[in-house]
Amino acid sequence: MHSEGHLTEKHQEEPGGGRVYTRLGPAVWFFGGLMVALGLVMAVLLFRDFESASYYYLAFYCIPSNTAITIFPHEPVLILFGQSANLWITATAATLGTVAAGFMDHAVFVPVLNLQSIQGYKEKRFYQLATKHFMRWPFLTLTAAGFLPVPFFPFKFLSFSIHYPLWKYIGTIIVSKFPRYFLLALLGATIPIPTWILIATVVGVIGLYGVKGIPELWKRWRARRSREA
Repeated sequence: MHSEGHLTEKHQEEPGGGRVYTRLGPAVWFFGGLMVALGLVMAVLLFRDFESASYYYLAFYCIPSNTAITIFPHEPVLILFGQSANLWITATAATLGTVAAGFMDHAVFVPVLNLQSIQGYKEKRFYQLATKHFMRWPFLTLTAAGFLPVPFFPFKFLSFSIHYPLWKYIGTIIVSKFPRYFLLALLGATIPIPTWILIATVVGVIGLYGVKGIPELWKRWRARRSREA
């Protein structure tokens, strides 16, 4: 079963029923650009006054902080909200933002990871082994990975590469993230972690991505210019 959100892309069917895309449609570029734009807006907002009682702010923050290309950590923010906000509303607002991020991720990366021009990675033994195990209990695996403090991106990669249905993927987000966010907020309500430590953690993580990512982007840009020259 496939999501209906990618019908504008040109595609063909694999022998096993999977969809291979020959080009990326406008939906991919729209949601991809939207993810980048939301990230830039969030970066600007982080320099402004922050009200921990603003659930709309939290819901918005959890969109760019949960996409596959994020540089924003969400854990310190959930802990900060838990210090003064309602735990149930906090978990609900954060989950809604994460659902929006999951929808955009699915719309962009299912076609991208199934482009005909990059299908070579599916021939790798490691990928085939990981997919074999993942397909035994995909919903349970995604739910456990979404709840536990482990990197979630590899599981996103697997689910998108096998066309895991959108409605099931969103279901795993709701089932796993709501209790995770509630516990993070509860941690903030229970343990008096100084606000400056939480803010420093957010800034430190973003700074680390910048230190590692910006030189790499600059290097690739120069290499591309050299090839075009």
